[in-house]
This record gives sequence, structure tokens and C-alpha cells, in this order.
Amino acid sequence: MAVADFSQAIALNPDDATAYHARGIAYGNKREYDLAILDFNEAISLNRGYADAYYDRGYAYRWKEWYELAIIDFSEAIALNPGYALAYRGRGLAYQELGYEALAAADFAARRRIESGVVP
Repeated sequence: MAVADFSQAIALNPDDATAYHARGIAYGNKREYDLAILDFNEAISLNRGYADAYYDRGYAYRWKEWYELAIIDFSEAIALNPGYALAYRGRGLAYQELGYEALAAADFAARRRIESGVVP
């Protein structure tokens, strides 16, 4: 139902990055990661500064086990919003999957600092 609703919103306003992002989340919730990625791509093309779209595309990449791409997107979300604690977590998990334990630990520590009120 959500996909259809967001598709209708996109049909009415094809330049609405938030509608593409929302539909991407809906596809992700259905584990349709390729469709989610397409929608996150469109949201990003409409709004290059959309940190949440980079974050959510990073998670879709992570679920597909495309960890290098996930790291790139989580890093972009962090560059756009240095206080994005969840992006540090996502990047840390992707680093962990690739065996980069020190980088993962640094990201998990950054997340804890942010959540305790210290923004990098």
C-alpha cells in the first residue's frame, strides 16, 4: 500500500525527492533492495544534499552485501551531517563485515560520543 501511495505522489510531483526517498524506504521494508536503490538514486539526483537518502541507500547496499558502496554512502551522509550517529553505526557495521575492525571501532565510538551529546 505504501509503495502505491508514494508512486501516486511521484506521479503528481516527479521532482519531489522526499517521495522517492519514502518509496525507497517502503521498497526496502519489502526487501526489494534493487527498487529501493533506484528510488534513493533518484532522490539523491534531485537533492545532492539529502543525507537521509545516502544513509538509506547505504543500508540497501549493506543488505545486498555491497559493503564498499555502503561505506561510500554512509561517509557521504556523515559529510553532510557530522552528527548523524546512525550513519556512523552503519559504516561501522560495513567496515566490520570487511574485517576493518579498527575503523569499525572508531565509528562505533563516534556514534557513542554523538549519542552522549558530543558532536564531532
